Amino acid sequence: MKDNQEEDYSSPYAMTAAYYPEAQSGHNHMMRGGGNDESQNESSYEFGSEHAAADSRSMPPQALAYDNQYMGAYPPVGWYAAPLPPTSSQYNYHHPTAHHSMMYPAYHVPSAYSSATTQYQHLQYPTIEESPSRYGRVKADFSNANEGDFVRTGDRQRDLRSALYYVRKNPSATLFDIDGFIAEIAKADEGGSRFVQRRLQNGKETEKRLALQAALRSFSDLWPDPFGNFMLQGLLEVGSAEMREELMTAVFAAGVVDMTLNMHGCRVIQKALLVLDQVSVCKIITELQDIEEVIPFIFDPNGNHVIQKAIQIVSTFAKSAAEHGDIDEAINLMNQIKFIIDDVAANVEKLSKHRYGCRVIQRTIEHCPEEQRDEVLTKICACHRSLIEDQFGNYVIQQALSIGSEDIMAVVVETLSEGDLIFKFSKHKYASNVVEVMFQSATPDQKEAVLNAMLQDFEGTCGIVQLAKDPIGNYVVKNAIDCAEGQQKEKIFAAITSNRQELVSDYVCRFR
Repeated sequence: MKDNQEEDYSSPYAMTAAYYPEAQSGHNHMMRGGGNDESQNESSYEFGSEHAAADSRSMPPQALAYDNQYMGAYPPVGWYAAPLPPTSSQYNYHHPTAHHSMMYPAYHVPSAYSSATTQYQHLQYPTIEESPSRYGRVKADFSNANEGDFVRTGDRQRDLRSALYYVRKNPSATLFDIDGFIAEIAKADEGGSRFVQRRLQNGKETEKRLALQAALRSFSDLWPDPFGNFMLQGLLEVGSAEMREELMTAVFAAGVVDMTLNMHGCRVIQKALLVLDQVSVCKIITELQDIEEVIPFIFDPNGNHVIQKAIQIVSTFAKSAAEHGDIDEAINLMNQIKFIIDDVAANVEKLSKHRYGCRVIQRTIEHCPEEQRDEVLTKICACHRSLIEDQFGNYVIQQALSIGSEDIMAVVVETLSEGDLIFKFSKHKYASNVVEVMFQSATPDQKEAVLNAMLQDFEGTCGIVQLAKDPIGNYVVKNAIDCAEGQQKEKIFAAITSNRQELVSDYVCRFR
C-alpha cells in the first residue's frame, strides 16, 4: 500500500490498527503519528508494506480511520472478535496469527490509547503468556468487571447484553438476578429461552411468580415469538392453578383464534389443552366455536394441530365421565366438539385426501366416542375405494382397519376380492400399504378370501408369483406369508415352489 493512503471507516463499525515499522533494532516497533487522545480522532495509521510482505500470515497492509467508537463491530478480514466484559458493548479484535508475526502484538494497548483512561478503560488485554491457543485466541482478564456480578448501567440495550452474558456464564443464576429482563432473555435466543425454562422447572414458587408477572407484562411479545412462547408453555406446565388462571386470562384477551392460526401461538394453545382442567379446556373450545367454519382451521398448517388436540383431550374427558357413570357429563362434553365432528363428517372425502385433513380424520377415528366415530366411519365406507389409492387417504383407511372397524374391513376385503383389483392395489405405492394392514387385522376367513384372489392366474401365470416379482408387490407377498395360517401358508409355499426357477432368475426375487 502506498504511504499516506487512507480508507474511510467513519461509521460506528470502525476500528483502527497500527503497524509499527522497525525503528531501532531487532523487532522493536514504534507507533507512527502518536499523540494525545484528542488528536487520535482525526488521525490515520498505516501498515508498512515491507513488513507485511515479510510475514504472509499477517493481515494485508491497509489503513483504517479511527473514531470514538473504537473497535465497535465488524473487523477486517482475517481478524476475530473476543467478547469484552458485560458492562461493555464493544469487542476486542485480534488477528489469528498476530503474536507469531512481526506485527506488533494485537493484544497490547499502545501508549497513545492506554493514556486515554476514561474513553478506553475497557481495553484491558491479557499478556501473551495467558493465551491458551497457538492461534492467538485469548481469554481476557477483565479488571473492570466481575463475571459473577450483573452490573446495571441504565442503558437498556447494554444491560440486556450484560444480563445474557451473566446467565450464560453463571450456572447458579436465577430469575431474581435478572429481574426486569426476564421476558427479553426468554425471547433473545435459544440459550436464554432454555435458561428461563430451567428456572421454571427448578425454581421455587416465588421465582415462578416473578416469571408470571414478567410474562403478563410482555404477553403480546412472547406468544408469537419462536423462543418466548416456550416461557408461556413452561408456566402452564409447572405453574399453580392460580397462575394458570391468570395466564389464561391473558390468552383469552389476546384471542384464542389468532393464537391458533399462529406458528408459535398454536403451541401455547396445545399446551393449555394438554395441562388444564376440564372447565378451562371447555372455555378454550367455546372460543373456537365462534368461528364460522372448522374446515379452514383444519386446512391451516398451524390450526389443524389445535383441532387434533381438542378432539383428543375432550374425547378423553368424555370417555372418563362415561366410565364413571356420569352419562350426562359425557354427553355434554361430546356436544362441546360436535361442531368439529359435524364439519368433519360432512367433508370426509375432501379432508381424507388433504395433507392436514387426513390427520384430523385419524384423530377422530382414534379418540372419539363410539357414536361420533361411527358417524365418520360410515362416510368413509362410502368413498373407501378412492381413498385406498390416495397419497393421504390410504392412511385414513389404515387407521380404520387398525382400530378393528368391522364395516371398513368388510368393504375393503370385498373390494380386494373383486376381479384382479388385488393385483392392481398390491403393486400400487399407496394402496399396497392398505393391503398389508388388512392382512394384519383381518379374520382368517377374510384372509382366505383375499389369498384365493392372489393365487388365481394373472397374465398367464400364478398371480402371487407375479406379485413376488414386482418391486412393491413382493412386500405384500412377504406380509401375506407372515400373516397366513395353516393351509393358507401351505398354498402360498406350493405356488412359490412350483415356480421356483422363474423366481430365482428374477432380479427382484433374487435380492429380496
